[in-house]
Amino acid sequence: MSKRRLVDTNLIVRYLVQDNEKQAKAAGRLFDACDRGDVVIVVLPVVLAECVFVLDSFYRRSRGDIASALGRLMSSPGVEIGSPTIHLDALDRYQKTSVHFVDCLIAATAATEHACSLVRSELLKVQ
Repeated sequence: MSKRRLVDTNLIVRYLVQDNEKQAKAAGRLFDACDRGDVVIVVLPVVLAECVFVLDSFYRRSRGDIASALGRLMSSPGVEIGSPTIHLDALDRYQKTSVHFVDCLIAATAATEHACSLVRSELLKVQ
């Protein structure tokens, strides 16, 4: 059985951005172990949301780059996140709109659960 490791936003961002060599290498070793099946990386939904926020607001990455990079990461066999289909749908909605990621997550969850989402009128653009 593989070891399970909860990761934080900083680890994922360092891995993706590669702006701190020491931290990026350490993160890379963990993701390499994940690829080998030695460890399972567990990403909490709040960590995914914070990654989107940091990559957008601090690093000024494009929505397409953010959704693509995080989508690939979330789709890796050794990475776990609750309701992966919902989170991948939210990333897709985020890429295609100007709506905040959390609102995209609410819309994706509502669509999956056949519920009505009650958030800002801006959200109506993604339903």
